[in-house]
Amino acid sequence: MEDKVIRKYVRALDGLLREFGESIDEGFIGRWPSENMVIFLFGNIWRYLNLEDITIRDERKGELDGDAYLCGKRIVIEFEAKSSHFDEHKHDPNKCDLIVCWEDDWKERPSKIDVLELKHFWEKAQKI
Repeated sequence: MEDKVIRKYVRALDGLLREFGESIDEGFIGRWPSENMVIFLFGNIWRYLNLEDITIRDERKGELDGDAYLCGKRIVIEFEAKSSHFDEHKHDPNKCDLIVCWEDDWKERPSKIDVLELKHFWEKAQKI
């Protein structure tokens, strides 16, 4: 994950890493992450992010999963277990600003879309 993306979205990296290190164990992570697990993990760390007024939508309505405000600008968020699922689910890349996922594996992702890879933070937390 790029440092510029971390600086853009993460307000308190130490707090975020502490949250992952203290509350999420390997047994939890050992099960294959699902989109719902990513949303759960995001709920544990959102207060360490630069995002405000986060709204999670009902995915059955065919919309992307949520939106928030970053520096006063509305951004659209999609949660996925793997970033490549965004493409597999045929979401419109022109309607998304941020993918929050467990693993960033989408090599041909449009540069317009930022990715927060939660696995990156969890791995860093295990080293401290």
